[in-house]
Amino acid sequence: MTSTDNTEYLIRTAFQRFGQPYLEAHPNIETEKFKAVRLISMCKTGDLGYNISICEECGHQVIHAVSCNNRSCPCCQASLASKWEHERNTELIEGISYFHVVFTMPHELNDLIRHNSELLLNLLFKCVQDTLLALCADKKYMGAKPGIISVLHTWGQTLSFHPHIHVCISGGGITPDGQFVETRHKGFFLPKEVIAKMFRGKYLCGLKKLYDDGKLDLSREERFKDPQKWKDFINSLFEKHWIPFVKETFNGKGNAIRYLARYSYRTAIANSRIVSVDEETVTFRYKDYADDNAEKQMTVKGIDFIGMYLQHILPPKFHRFRFSGYLNNCQKAKNLKLIHNLRNTVYPGNPYQKMNTVTLLKALYGTDICICPECSGKMRSLPRGTPLFALPSRSNDTLLAMC
Repeated sequence: MTSTDNTEYLIRTAFQRFGQPYLEAHPNIETEKFKAVRLISMCKTGDLGYNISICEECGHQVIHAVSCNNRSCPCCQASLASKWEHERNTELIEGISYFHVVFTMPHELNDLIRHNSELLLNLLFKCVQDTLLALCADKKYMGAKPGIISVLHTWGQTLSFHPHIHVCISGGGITPDGQFVETRHKGFFLPKEVIAKMFRGKYLCGLKKLYDDGKLDLSREERFKDPQKWKDFINSLFEKHWIPFVKETFNGKGNAIRYLARYSYRTAIANSRIVSVDEETVTFRYKDYADDNAEKQMTVKGIDFIGMYLQHILPPKFHRFRFSGYLNNCQKAKNLKLIHNLRNTVYPGNPYQKMNTVTLLKALYGTDICICPECSGKMRSLPRGTPLFALPSRSNDTLLAMC
């Protein structure tokens, strides 16, 4: 019998220990957050059943506790993140530059965004994409439509609420007449001040329209129900400098996507950053960017840690990453084929898109779960979530036939 479920998930321990007290203290918690607390607490514990495979030849059994598959769980998203990285790498163009840009929001907007997350985070995505596409269409900069991948983060290193979007943008694009051109600029090709002003204008105009249309929830921002105070607030934001940060310039395929993939399926904090969980507190590591990226530790009450984590749970069906430009989902395959034809290269397609679990695990990790690790016989699987008491013996032909 083989089992590989020995990893210590301290973040799961934190949810097991402090999740229920948090729920009792917050009886009106949103459904999505309630589900996250319960499922993260049960992830890979056996409470959700087991994945059981049995060799038809020697009877060897491989047992794994079932993952919760909640998208906010940091314990069971590794294969999805790896798949995402491999899929995105098939969409990169060899030989052109890729740039990493971070769009942040003034902290004065944090509370408004937190209480109107779906509306205002969707607006954030739209304004980032519209800004970059509008400037890239200008012949002064590129005169073409680039490929853009945007990934939303809502957290800082200390789990504070800090909404921002990481963007990977190509240094080349498709022109209106169907040609592919590369920017001639050295380094990042769009002036940061121009980006900042356009982005600020688009976002605040969109915000004003939502306010005028009565779509914003202002129940926790009573002051904004006074139109003059709202106007003063918007004017103060127009006076602030919204400076996008060009974090790195990526050269060649892979580097850009590798960075984004680390966060594509992660919420708030990785399990590896949790130092300890005791009866009352949780301690985790963080980088202090204000102190030359020094690594420090923070200890908080366990119930506060749960609340800090849950503020980063996204609304149902809200997509954390989005594609635009020539990578727009509706035209992606067509545009990539065109670009490769123009550059006399071969478009590899996305072989991962339609893979089942068995084929995907073999492609990503080189592991064939259908082959017995003991005798190389054929492994067959019981239904997902099978309880251990249903584990058949080798001679039980009836149960084995169910595999």
